[in-house]
Amino acid sequence: MDDQFFLRRADISDINALSQLYQKVYRETYAEDLSIPYPENELDAYFCSSASPQSFAKKIIDPKRAIWVIEDKRNGDLVAFASAGPCNEILHPDVCLNKDGEINQLYIQRNQQNHGSGQQLMNVVLPWFDEYYPGRPIWLSVWFKNYKAQKFYRYYGFEKAGESDFNIGQWKDHDFIMKRPAHTS
Repeated sequence: MDDQFFLRRADISDINALSQLYQKVYRETYAEDLSIPYPENELDAYFCSSASPQSFAKKIIDPKRAIWVIEDKRNGDLVAFASAGPCNEILHPDVCLNKDGEINQLYIQRNQQNHGSGQQLMNVVLPWFDEYYPGRPIWLSVWFKNYKAQKFYRYYGFEKAGESDFNIGQWKDHDFIMKRPAHTS
């Protein structure tokens, strides 16, 4: 990542940009690059409930959560973000709900991938978990055919721990559940 971009904690003024970025990258990644044929109306309904500015506002003001963004200094556009907090969305028998950590989202615009943005985000996310969820494992889910993301997460110590389905309306995505064991200093 070069000097044109900077990493910072998201604030309430970012909610509209986060919503737009999430929807853009989700479409780029899943509908375009990975060719998932989501019904448009169901994808729109999912975005209204899970990617709305209000949903990001709730996360930003929650003291148990954090969102970081990478911003382009030239125009103020957000190009990447990561959202982290207590694990309460992963259905796995080993999860200690609200005690373990979870990377909820890590999304990078297509034209910014492979330039260090993911590494920059992980370099703040993982230490944050060490501080706020010390000695606890970190969980995430990733689409089963998103090999690039799986490889990225394995680099940071995540391993496949199970599988689950993720619903977008009537559409079911099959996800791998990945776990990074508790980090001890």
